[in-house]
Amino acid sequence: MVRAVASRVVPRQRISKAMAKEAASEAALAERLALNANAPKSVNQIPTRAGASLDAAKVAIRPMGNARRVFVMDPHLESETMEGLAFRIKALSKNEGINSILIGTDDQDDSLLNCLPRFVTQEPNFSGISLDFEPSPGHTWHVSGGYDPLAVAESMSQASAQEKCQQLLDSIQKLSLATKGDQGDSRVPVITFPHGIVTDAGYSLCMGGYVLATRETSFRILNPSRGLSLDPVGFSYILPRLGWEHEQRSSKYPGCGMILALAGYEASCFDMVETGLATHLVSDSGVLPILERNLAAMNPWGQQGLVQKPKHFYGQRPPRDANAQLRNVSIANMIEQMSEHSSNTSNSFPFDFTVTNHEDPALDTDHVPWDSGFFSSELVDIAAHYDDIFQQEKTLEGIVERLKEAGASTSENADERMGIQAAKEIVEKMEKQSPLALKVTHQLMKMGGGRLASMENCMEREAHAQLHLFQKPDFQKWAEHVTKHGGEQKAPAFEGWQHKSISDVSSGEVDEVLSSN
Repeated sequence: MVRAVASRVVPRQRISKAMAKEAASEAALAERLALNANAPKSVNQIPTRAGASLDAAKVAIRPMGNARRVFVMDPHLESETMEGLAFRIKALSKNEGINSILIGTDDQDDSLLNCLPRFVTQEPNFSGISLDFEPSPGHTWHVSGGYDPLAVAESMSQASAQEKCQQLLDSIQKLSLATKGDQGDSRVPVITFPHGIVTDAGYSLCMGGYVLATRETSFRILNPSRGLSLDPVGFSYILPRLGWEHEQRSSKYPGCGMILALAGYEASCFDMVETGLATHLVSDSGVLPILERNLAAMNPWGQQGLVQKPKHFYGQRPPRDANAQLRNVSIANMIEQMSEHSSNTSNSFPFDFTVTNHEDPALDTDHVPWDSGFFSSELVDIAAHYDDIFQQEKTLEGIVERLKEAGASTSENADERMGIQAAKEIVEKMEKQSPLALKVTHQLMKMGGGRLASMENCMEREAHAQLHLFQKPDFQKWAEHVTKHGGEQKAPAFEGWQHKSISDVSSGEVDEVLSSN
């Protein structure tokens, strides 16, 4: 009996290791519980496991090897869904056990495919460099529009309307900032593959490190045609700085951002890459399964690098990350290699391990020089043609009058006639939109272009303005008009705005909308 008991006695050293392991396990559990305690209830609206039901879900997240895949099944999301998705993305961006977060769409129905990565459900259909520069005729695939404006207009009659609208605007900000990432805290990049049109607050899904546009990708701001202004994505900070990051041609022409904000111009994939709204151009949606497969197989963030982690003794300052400059480089190079064109025209990544022979360009098979005639942006060309107008005129009235004069001129030159037609179309589009919304949007753009502007304070101003415009007659009457005609796609352009022209809008009305009260 004594021997049996003695044989089961655990040595003190084994007890210490077991206790340490148990303590570590408890600490990890406590950390997870704290994370869940801080998580909003809306995270439950985002299924994250393959067996979870997709019946009521509009967004789902799936494991994809060493990456995570985000499926957006509805272009219009409620505030709770956006809030939950923001929390999930923010948490995943700190996960050292993965290498990236991919938000992607193509021509397939995600829910019918049970939200599985494309390389699992189909064979890759990569067609190489496509020569079809124009989108397919009648393409209507809507990647994301943020929220449903008609649902917001309908909710304005409820007692808690202002509270719900504020919650919606807050969720847009949270999603935009989560996708953009905190460089001091985030680890893995967010990659967006938007195959289709992105409008207004839907661009919050394109705020990450990489946006891969296809020939079907486009971007448009529709809100002024609804009686609304810029959604709180930070557009009044982003649009005045188009092309700045990589010193692109568009950085010289502030008209690029003004045209997008005020004229309802639909930016093509070429416009997006040449202004930095997209970082890369790929041939078609057949690239998506190849991208998925590569990301799934790449090492997670914590295993990327070439240098062994230095030893760390108790009481010493933690050593710096010896592999910090090597992390995420393989993803950057992979995306660069599978893209046809990059917004970073110099193709200069922090550590580009591609070996080329600079003495003989014929031996550099990875680089294909792009001729301006082969790849050009109509948006940048228009902004460059009328650069003096956007540089000199500080009022919206001045911009419209100068563009009217340009549109009324005549010329025998074919290029000049194209410029004249472009000026006419810009003015026509602006005159069909809410004068009050246009004046507010223009003022937001001016304030956001200043030196003291930041992404955060621009978002706050945009949210204040939008909250006021939700309650204005222009938005309510537009919603009634659209509902009467069976939806935004079927309804003719609305003309019953509160003001007949932008000159009828007083500065006091604009200040009232922009006020935080």
